[in-house]
Amino acid sequence: MEVNIIIDGKKYVANSGDTILKAAKDNGIEIPTLCFLKDVNEPASCRVCVVEVEGMRNLVTSCSTKVREGMNIKTNSSKVLEARKTAIELLVSNHNKNCLNCSKNLKCSLQKLCEQYHCDTEKFAGECIASEVDDSNFAIVRDVSKCILCGKCVAVCAKKQGCAAISKINRGFETKIGTAFDKPLNESSCVGCGQCVLVCPTGALTQKNDLSRVLSILGKDDVIKVAQVAPAVRVSIAEEFGEEIGTFAEGRMVSALKECGFDYVFDVNMGADFTVIEEANELIEKVTKNENLPLFTSCCPAWFNYVQKNYPEFEKNLSSTKSPNEMLGSLVKYYFESQGKKVEIVSVMPCTAKKREILARGTIDASMTTRELGELIKLKGINFSKLEDSKFDDPFGEYTGAGLIFGVTGGVTEAALRYAVYKLTGKKQDIIEDVRYSDGVKEVTVSIGDKKLKLAIIHGLANAPQVMEDIKAGKKHYDFIEVMACPGGCVNGGGQSFVDYSKIDVEEVIKKRSAAIYKADGDMKFKNTDDNAGVKKIYEDLLHNDHELIHKLFHYTDTKFN
Repeated sequence: MEVNIIIDGKKYVANSGDTILKAAKDNGIEIPTLCFLKDVNEPASCRVCVVEVEGMRNLVTSCSTKVREGMNIKTNSSKVLEARKTAIELLVSNHNKNCLNCSKNLKCSLQKLCEQYHCDTEKFAGECIASEVDDSNFAIVRDVSKCILCGKCVAVCAKKQGCAAISKINRGFETKIGTAFDKPLNESSCVGCGQCVLVCPTGALTQKNDLSRVLSILGKDDVIKVAQVAPAVRVSIAEEFGEEIGTFAEGRMVSALKECGFDYVFDVNMGADFTVIEEANELIEKVTKNENLPLFTSCCPAWFNYVQKNYPEFEKNLSSTKSPNEMLGSLVKYYFESQGKKVEIVSVMPCTAKKREILARGTIDASMTTRELGELIKLKGINFSKLEDSKFDDPFGEYTGAGLIFGVTGGVTEAALRYAVYKLTGKKQDIIEDVRYSDGVKEVTVSIGDKKLKLAIIHGLANAPQVMEDIKAGKKHYDFIEVMACPGGCVNGGGQSFVDYSKIDVEEVIKKRSAAIYKADGDMKFKNTDDNAGVKKIYEDLLHNDHELIHKLFHYTDTKFN
C-alpha cells in the first residue's frame, strides 16, 4: 500500500512498509549511516541517521522507523544536524585519529562524516581504548583502536559467510570486536574471504598490504617481472579512479601494469581455460566411475579453507585441479625456468584469501588485490583514464569466454559444462543460462547426451552448511558443486574496490559487475575452452600432455595459514 509523505517540504509517495531511510534513498535524498547494512545489520545504534518527524518529541532513527500516511519528515533541520554532529564526535572520541597512517585514509566513512559535519574531534577527548593490532592472519589485519563498534563485520561474517569468526566481546568501555576467547584471528574460524573488510566503515579491518613486496620485485633487474590478472579485476579497477561500477577496463589495466614496470602481463583467464579442461575431465571420470561424488570445485581458497575447518571428511571431494591463479603461475614459472630464466610473478586478484593460497603453494611471489593495484598505479603517477588499450602478452594472453566468466558465481560450472557438452556430444553450447544468477543456492539438472548431471551452485558461505549436511545425511545427491565464498562470486571479492553501501546496495554492485563480465563473454568470438589454440599449443609444446604440473592439490598444514 502506498502512503503520502513529506520530506524536507516536498511531497512524495512511498510504500507503507518502507523505512524513512529507504523512502528518502528512493527519492534521491541522502541520509548518512554508519551501522546500517541492508538486510544484514540494522541495529540503529550509531544514531547518525536520525531525522525529525513532526509530532514526535524525540528524533528517530530513519533506518528503523517506518513511514506512515501524512508523515512530515525533516532530514536537515538544525536540530537534526546538531544531533548527528554530536553522535559523530562521540564516536571519534574513542577513535585512533592517526588518519595519515591509515590505509583507509580518504576512504573512511567516519572521516568523511567528520568533514561534512565540521566535527570537533577533540570535543569529548578523554581515555581511549588501548591500541591493539592483530596481524596474525594471512590476509586481514585488525586494529581495535579504529573500531566504532558498528557491528557490520560481525553481521556479515555470521549471516552472509556463516563463519562467526568475530563478535562483540567484553562489556562497557572495554567492549570490542574480537574472536572467541580473544585469540588471534589466525586461530579463529576466519577463512580470509575479506567480506568484513569490504563493509568496515573505518580502518579497523584492512587487508594485509603487499605493495612493498611488489615494489621490491619491480626494482629487480635480474628477473623477468610478470603480472597475471584475474577476470573480475577488469570490471572493478576503473572504480579506483572514480569511474562507474562495472566499467570494463581490460585494455587500460594491461597498459597500466606495463607502465608500472612489468615485463609481461598475462591473463589468468587462460589459466581458467586450463582449469576448465582439467576439472571437466575430472568430473567426467568421476561420474563415469561413480566415485568420490560430488566433485567440489577448488578454485576459491576461502571455500577450500572452510572445508578443511568445518568438513574435513569432504577434502577428498575437492578437485585436484589447481585454481586458475596457481594454474597459470605454475605454467609461467615452468615456461621461463625451462629456458634458464629467473622469473617472479605478481598476481592481481579480487580476493584477499589468495594471499593464503600463494603462501601455501609458493608458486606466486606476491598477490595484490584490486585495491592494491589501484594504489600502485596512483603511486607510479599514471593517469589511468587517459591510457590507451593494450593486449595481454603471448603465450599466456589468449582466452575464451569460458575463462572470463569464472569471475561470476556459476561461471566455473557454466564453463565446465560448455566443455563437457562438447567433449561428450561433439556439439557446442555457447551459453548455459540455467546456471546463471542465484539467490545463494541453485540446483540444476543438466542433460549431456545420455547423462544427467545434478549440480549445485552456491555463493556466500552461509549457504553451504545446509547443502553439506543434506549430502552427509543422504538427503541430496549431486555430481558437481561450485562454491564461491563471496556473495556474487569474485566480482564481489573481498579485495575488490570499496563501495559506499549507504548509496548503493551490494546486490546492485554484483549485478553491474556481473553484467560487464557477461557482456564481454557475449562479445567474444570464442566461448568454449576447446577453441583456445594457445591452450592446445601449451599442452603439446610445453607440457607434452603431462598433466601433473597443473594437478597437485595444495594442503595447508602449517598453523600459520589457519
